[in-house]
Amino acid sequence: MENLPKVAYRTLVLGYNLSQLPHELAEKVSALLKTQEEFKQWATEWVLSGGRSPLPERNPLKYFANRFLYAGRALDWFEGLKKSGIEVEKMQPPLVFNAQLRLEKERDVSRGVFVDIQKRVVKIRKWSSKRGNTIVLPLGENAIKWILERVVKEGGKLVLAAVWIGKSRKTNATKLHVALVFRREVASMETKRLLVVDFNALHNGISWAVVEGERMVSRGVLRPDVAKILHLQKVATRLDSACAESDEICDKATATRSHIWRLVRSWEDEAAKKLVRLAVQYRAAVVVDVPHDSSVRKLKKGNYAAEKKIFLNFGRIRRRLQGLAAWYGVPYREERLYSTICPRCGRKMEELPNRRVRCQCGFEAHRDEVPFYWAAKLYPKLISFSNSSFSTPGVAAVGATGF
Repeated sequence: MENLPKVAYRTLVLGYNLSQLPHELAEKVSALLKTQEEFKQWATEWVLSGGRSPLPERNPLKYFANRFLYAGRALDWFEGLKKSGIEVEKMQPPLVFNAQLRLEKERDVSRGVFVDIQKRVVKIRKWSSKRGNTIVLPLGENAIKWILERVVKEGGKLVLAAVWIGKSRKTNATKLHVALVFRREVASMETKRLLVVDFNALHNGISWAVVEGERMVSRGVLRPDVAKILHLQKVATRLDSACAESDEICDKATATRSHIWRLVRSWEDEAAKKLVRLAVQYRAAVVVDVPHDSSVRKLKKGNYAAEKKIFLNFGRIRRRLQGLAAWYGVPYREERLYSTICPRCGRKMEELPNRRVRCQCGFEAHRDEVPFYWAAKLYPKLISFSNSSFSTPGVAAVGATGF
């Protein structure tokens, strides 16, 4: 079967704390927020109508509606949206712009978002019918490096941008966000092996193994700094309990929670990059065993230690891994691989101390390694899938770093 190129996307999200922006931008940002709320009202009506509401007749709402629908078709972000209205209240549609990237002296063609590498700025335009509405924001060194890596070295192209104003769920700070979406065509890698990834509670680590036939070529575990995170969780809990005493203590509690979030997010990014590097190195398709949502919910509602529940959030690292795999042409598949069912005889295994399992037939292993034996058993089936049979999602994970 011909290995046709697929379209892959990656997104760089820039965040600007409103309290730190120049005073002269305050009025423009306030007007931008008003436009965002007006557009949200139209988008909500569009969802409730099942996509039958007419487009707004005037700009800039007409402009945003057209770009919003275009981006939705390109990026599949409407796929899980219920049009019965059940989830409409949670919908926070961004303002979507066409965009241009200037690397050197390319002519400005008046796109809504203009990223100028030479002048190190991002300009947001077309959000108001009034003159002088351009919002100019600085572009940091890390962002420039990320963009050049994606564009110059990897052949990506800036195709659209999304802008929104909102509060961070982690720090409660109000920020202006600018998401730059890059696209490139990539052919799926011809694979010779499987990189099997077993998602556990993150304090137990993400186990991985490179499988070739019945042989495990390499294996390892990726684990965050559990001790540091748990220590910070205790500090944050102690500060929360004393928060009523002063605003300063409340601020320290918020800062500590933010620090925890950044630690986990940074580790997730690095873990996903390492796994995709391994897949490229071994020419392996990524096969992921992800816990069922129902199992995770049951753990969270049960007697699971409150400070450890942060380690049960798999969504972001899962999306990050899936998106990076797509960008680099690595076939990706999610497969149910058991950890307590014997891969040799199919019996339910006895759970031993230290996360080991044992079967009546004599098979014994660490439970996090059992999925690798299942992958070896199913190897002919898994490796026989053509690259096109593995999912290569269109939306790459949001992030500011790549490899």
